[in-house]
Amino acid sequence: MPRVVTLTTDFGSGSGYVAELKGRLLHATTPFTLVDISHDVPPHDIRAAAWLVGQSCSAFPSGTLHIVVVDPGVGTDRGLVWSRLGTPEAHQEFLCPDNGVLSLVLARLPLMAARRLDVPLDAAATFHGRDVLAPLAGRLLDGLPPESCGEPLDTLATFHWPSHLETPVGVQGEVISIDAFGNLVTNLPASFLPRLAATGRLRVGPHEITTVVRTYGEAAPGTAVTLVGSQGFIEAAVVEGRADERFSARIGTPVAIEDVGKGVRTHFPAGEGGTAQPGRVLRRDES
Repeated sequence: MPRVVTLTTDFGSGSGYVAELKGRLLHATTPFTLVDISHDVPPHDIRAAAWLVGQSCSAFPSGTLHIVVVDPGVGTDRGLVWSRLGTPEAHQEFLCPDNGVLSLVLARLPLMAARRLDVPLDAAATFHGRDVLAPLAGRLLDGLPPESCGEPLDTLATFHWPSHLETPVGVQGEVISIDAFGNLVTNLPASFLPRLAATGRLRVGPHEITTVVRTYGEAAPGTAVTLVGSQGFIEAAVVEGRADERFSARIGTPVAIEDVGKGVRTHFPAGEGGTAQPGRVLRRDES
């Protein structure tokens, strides 16, 4: 099977920058399969790129080469890296800036090897994706040993990835991603579903969602619901609507599950947005 190469950028769909990046890749003489993960990462948003790459890379075959170009520091002294993460039997490789874009991947997969890349003198200072990463990807596809890519690195840059917090009244977290449907992905893992089912509500900022479902179609259009999404985290959604707009939510908006019998309610600052609609609540024996 031809090797898989993926692209993740903030260039924008249909951008000429994407075309130039792909054009350089096609100089490889070895056949490969090219997959666009996304070119619509919010501009300069390293955290959004880290989430997208961290969630999607494990779906690809072992040995896939992921090129990630979300690089607000392009042309500065921030490094460019090749890295391999995982195990010898199941690993992923990356070409990207060393700016934290692999933070979520590194939280889930061990670093096997990494190299700091040399930047050619004739590379454009504002387009290392085209002039450094894509040509190197082609040479790697054609058999260049990764050991030839540059000096070895023991660590890569990461940033703090928000984690949930146990409190005397339950568990607090925050919105870590908003998908194209306006669904709010939280950092509360699916393992909290029994607690969510028992209490019957999820707080999003100053609002409460009291409808816990298995899937969106279990509630009427317009109903605010909470459920475990396909990425393994508790989400807030509005059936056939947008939860981000209903609750005026954004990345970092606080969320909480308050355990049954805990009388003190988590306090969040007041904000704008609609209130949750009541509906079917998942019973504990259905979780």
